Order: sequence, then C-alpha cells, then structure tokens
Amino acid sequence: MDPALRDALAAFLKAPEDPVEGALVVARIIDANSDPAWARQEIAKLAETAAGENDPTAVVAALHDAGFRGAGERYYEIENSVLDHVLRTRCGIPISLAIVLMGVARRLGLEALGVNFPRHFLVTIGDVLVDPYRMEATTIAACREWLRRNQVAEDGAFNIAAPEDIVLRMLNNVRMTIQRQGDFVRALDISDYQLMIVPDAYGLYIERADAWLRLGAPEMVADELEQAAAHAPDDAVRDRLKERIAQARRMKSAVH
Repeated sequence: MDPALRDALAAFLKAPEDPVEGALVVARIIDANSDPAWARQEIAKLAETAAGENDPTAVVAALHDAGFRGAGERYYEIENSVLDHVLRTRCGIPISLAIVLMGVARRLGLEALGVNFPRHFLVTIGDVLVDPYRMEATTIAACREWLRRNQVAEDGAFNIAAPEDIVLRMLNNVRMTIQRQGDFVRALDISDYQLMIVPDAYGLYIERADAWLRLGAPEMVADELEQAAAHAPDDAVRDRLKERIAQARRMKSAVH
C-alpha cells in the first residue's frame, strides 16, 4: 500500500462528506497519473454551465446534452473508474457517472445522494431518482420491475450510500476487474484500501485468501482465513473456515 494514498484515504474517511473527493482518491489508487485538480475544475465548469438550473431534471438533461453516457462495450475497462478519465471521455459506468452528477448537483446547491442499487448505482436529487448510466430520470416502479425480472431481492436496494460506501463500491469494481485479468497481486493491494473502510468484512478476507491461493502462498491463505474466522457472522461459518485453515496449513508453498 502506498503511504501517501493510505494517508489520503484516511483523511477522507475522517470527514467523508464529498463523494467527489473520495472518487479522486480512488482515481489516484488506480492511476498514478490521474489529475485531481483538473477533475475538480472540470466539475466546477460543468456546474457553471448549468448555473441557474435548480430543477434536478434540468441538471440531468444538461449533463445528458453534454454527452455523458454509459461505456457500452468498454464497460469493463478499469479507466471507467478513474474520475478525470470519465470527465474527459464523458463515458463511464453507473457509479462514476453518478459521481459527476452528484458533484455538479451539489455545487448547484441541490441535495444529491447515491443509491446503492444492486449492479446499477443510482442517484437521487431531491425527489427525482436518476439512472446515471442513461443520464435520465427513472422511477422506483421501473427499478422494482428490473429487480423482479432479474430475480434480485429488494432488501436494501434503495438504501442511501454514504460517501465511504461509494468509495468501497468503486474499489470493489476495480478489484473485481483486476481479478478477472488475473492480476492477484494488484487485487490484494486494492483490497488493502478496502479494509481501511471495512476492517471487519469477513468476506473480503476470504477473497484475499483465494487470491493468495492463486499465488501459491498457503501460509498467507491461512492468515487471511484466520482474520475471516475472527469476524465470521456465526459459529457454523467459523467452523467451516477453521477446516479451510487446517487444509491451508498442510499445503506446501509455491513461493520461493
């Protein structure tokens, strides 16, 4: 973990108010060449362009007309989680486009909050629910129909996401993309930052154990599973983890 980035994330977590600032820390974690100052200026310029618009739907329309849109075939590219890249290309995934929308709306004095909808982050501005990927208003009824079609439970689907929750979800998107590419070392590095936000997330320790297993380091697998067991939700899960720990302790390391 980079000490400067660790300190930047720690500073954000002490006063997690502006999701833009959290997203800029994520951008620096992903890309050392990201430009936070330029990103702040660009969001301010977008807000100036929409100045005088106190209607949430007008703000959304302004960003839609400015060309902000979903990434389409480029959806799984890691750059879609780098805020300054998204601002330059005007193309991103739901959560990064949501950051742009929230940043602009807040600078116009509107209350804009993230909604932790499964698989597809949403934004609420006042009483307007917005799909940032399409950069257009949507409805709870339409979202409930999506949940029904995709057989996803509604529990928690419309929960408001605090800025630190948004950072956690962004980092999770990045980590999963990196893992799909087979870069388990970098995925472990990303999860180090996630653990700063949720140090008791037993599931994250299990995923770290799986990454170490792919890297042929059973002693690290056992260590991560020990952490998972310490935070397990119940005795049954803890017992299963102890069995995996014992198996890992019997394995030989492939790391020399």
